[in-house]
Amino acid sequence: MSIFPCTPLSDEQMAARAAPGRDPRVRRCPLRKIAEFAGFTLVELLVVVAILALLVAALLPVLSRLRASSERAREIAAARDLVGAWTQYALDANGAVLPGYKSGLPAYDAQRNPIAEQTIGVAAHRWPWRLAPYLGHDFNALYVGEHERVLRELETSDYSNYLYQTSAFPSFGLNSVWVGGDESFGGFNSAFLGLFGKFYVTRISEISRPAQLVVFASARGQEASPGGDVGPVTEGYFRIRSPFFDTRTWAAQYSDEDPASWGNLSRRNMGEIVTGFADGHAEARSPEAMDDMTLWSNGATTKAWTLTPGGG
Repeated sequence: MSIFPCTPLSDEQMAARAAPGRDPRVRRCPLRKIAEFAGFTLVELLVVVAILALLVAALLPVLSRLRASSERAREIAAARDLVGAWTQYALDANGAVLPGYKSGLPAYDAQRNPIAEQTIGVAAHRWPWRLAPYLGHDFNALYVGEHERVLRELETSDYSNYLYQTSAFPSFGLNSVWVGGDESFGGFNSAFLGLFGKFYVTRISEISRPAQLVVFASARGQEASPGGDVGPVTEGYFRIRSPFFDTRTWAAQYSDEDPASWGNLSRRNMGEIVTGFADGHAEARSPEAMDDMTLWSNGATTKAWTLTPGGG
């Protein structure tokens, strides 16, 4: 029995429907025509879908690694540009390096308007707006990834907040305690300097190991909520801290939930920290490799070196 429910034609019907060039014996069953030109079966479609799913699953990790590698390369280039701007600042200042964190210093936006008059005064104490002229106020070298988009939006929608966020959460933090000085950690304080000696670099000529001295590195911080509570972790922070000061300052292990646990350093680049050094080069290093005071302090002599009275 045929699976096509078409009634056979009689000889008379075939003769009546015959046309030049056509075999009258050919049955014109519409259902047969549909069946002959039908697509894949359900089983074949399922097989194709399964194969595509396997290919996508295999490609996703590769694409993810390629993207991460591209982002890391971009951040290394940005760190290199940032150290270049830091060096140019010192050259224009007759060898004096950029102060890390200090009140009372002027800072201006791209229109030469004082930062302190347009937003919270502490924004002018931080280094980003003092270095901005050496970047042509082009913050691509200072803010990478998501921060770029956020800052572009704030610049046109909330300028005061834009100035503050720019100062507080650059993608790279400065090793301000040991390079340039940080008044929150004894910098520029005559009593503290009298006790410990001049422990931070203030001039390019003082740097004895420029290829080993950390200036900038990938950073992260936490924004404070309106109620004063600690907010979520955010990529970017203006200051990075060394593993030791006068005592150990880092936790035993790096914590993704607590930026302060590892000096506000961020291992966002495939598990590594992009670091810019005083000689102008930049590279990615593991968090464990950064646990070495000879990378942080020009005067450090051992990995676990600490600051002691008398400058030791």
